[in-house]
Amino acid sequence: MKTFETKKLYYSIGEVSKIVGLPAYLLRAWEDEFPQLSPARNAKGNRIYTNKDIATILSIKSLVYEQGYTAERAKALMQKESAEETATKVDEQKVEELLKERQEPLRPTRVSAIVQRQRKMLLEMKQELEALIERFK
Repeated sequence: MKTFETKKLYYSIGEVSKIVGLPAYLLRAWEDEFPQLSPARNAKGNRIYTNKDIATILSIKSLVYEQGYTAERAKALMQKESAEETATKVDEQKVEELLKERQEPLRPTRVSAIVQRQRKMLLEMKQELEALIERFK
C-alpha cells in the first residue's frame, strides 16, 4: 500500500512540542527570551510555527542542552548571527526527519478497505480455480 506524505506549512505549539521534545511552556518562554523565535498567530490567536521556526528552536535547544550554554549566553550567540543563518545551521534533513517521524500514519479509507477485501476474494478464487485445473488434468 502506498503512503502519502503531507508536508504541512504550519504547526501548532502542541505539534512542535512533540516534534522537538520540549514542553510547550518552554517554547512560550523562549519566545520572550529569543527575538529570533516569533511564530505567527492565526485568526484565533493561536501560535502557528513554520519549518524555519522549528529549525530555530532546534538551534536553541542545541546551544542550551547539547553544548551546555546558559539561556543568556545562547541568546547572545543567537543575536550575533542573523536569525536566518542560525536557522540554516541546523541540518534541514534533521528537521525533515523529525517531521516524518512525528507524522501520523494514514488510516486506510473505506474505499481502500473495500478494494483490499475484493483483492483477497479474487486471490482466493484464483487459488480455487488453479486447484480445479490441477484436478482435471
